[in-house]
Amino acid sequence: MLVVDGNEAQDEYMGQIFLKVFGKQGATIIRPDFLCMDREPTDKEREDMVRQIAYHPGPVCVMQPHHGKRSAMYTGFAALLQQGIESVVVTDSDTYLDPHVCKELAFALSESPIIGAATGDVRIYNTGTWVSFLSSLRYWFAFNLERGAQSYHSVVNCVSGPLGIYRMSIISDVMDGWVKQSFLGVLCTYGDDRHLTNLVLREGYKVKFTHYAICYTDTPIRFIAWVTQQTRWSKSFFREIPIQLGCMHMHSYWMTYALLYQLIYPMMMIYNLVNCIYFGTGSQISWWLISIAFVGSLKTCYALRVTGDKKFFFTTVYGFLYMLGYVPAKIFAALTLYDNSWGTSARLIRNFTQF
Repeated sequence: MLVVDGNEAQDEYMGQIFLKVFGKQGATIIRPDFLCMDREPTDKEREDMVRQIAYHPGPVCVMQPHHGKRSAMYTGFAALLQQGIESVVVTDSDTYLDPHVCKELAFALSESPIIGAATGDVRIYNTGTWVSFLSSLRYWFAFNLERGAQSYHSVVNCVSGPLGIYRMSIISDVMDGWVKQSFLGVLCTYGDDRHLTNLVLREGYKVKFTHYAICYTDTPIRFIAWVTQQTRWSKSFFREIPIQLGCMHMHSYWMTYALLYQLIYPMMMIYNLVNCIYFGTGSQISWWLISIAFVGSLKTCYALRVTGDKKFFFTTVYGFLYMLGYVPAKIFAALTLYDNSWGTSARLIRNFTQF
């Protein structure tokens, strides 16, 4: 099933591509003039549309009014619940999936009934600029090292939007609250993947990562666009802290460690940087730079040992991108949580200037 977030003229090309790919399999396009999330489950129009989607014998494309990814996913969940399936794999339109990805995700979920969700190895395909290339290195460590460690303790804290699988029994329990999540009185748009993961953890289920399920997705190629993305992700991280605090006692201590690390480490880095610049001696600054290079070298050695790919020699360079973009974005996100918009390059520059 494909759910398109938009039913206007500029969105029509997605429906046409869908028909071109799946036309011989009896594909159809359904164009509701309402949002599933705005209707009660007992609403007749919603019931009729859900049945039409669920019982169509071929692939279905739903082109609904624009309201964000979360609303589109909700429509898909409602239709799949009608079919009575056990689990659902979710992905984005800018993601390329490995042919075996669904099978590998299903294997991860079938490990135990207590596993409620799982994610895979998300990689970057557009590595043509220094920002996107360094991001691709960061992605490898974020999934194969950080999420790998979290998975060992069954507490992966974010099933990434481009690739994830969920048990439908859990989706059924949390989807209404998830789609109408609000913060400071404003309906939330971004951070749908992290919030859904936290709701799974709050229900007492475990979340896993498997490096056998692979996909390739898009990342910003320009610095300002990348900072905008990191600001948005950081805001969703801060927004989800109360939920994580509320369910820590149900899971491994590693969940507490991961939260504290993501919260404190960037602040420590910026403190050390400012302290070295304004109060440090030349030797202190040198030792600080050497320590960053040393940690980067350790990560490089690990990645080279596992993959044998020489591109990881550039891992240390990501430290500069981290300090120049990620850490300021994290601090800015914490101070502007009231702004719930997705943000654009121009808007981000204006906000930084006003701040």
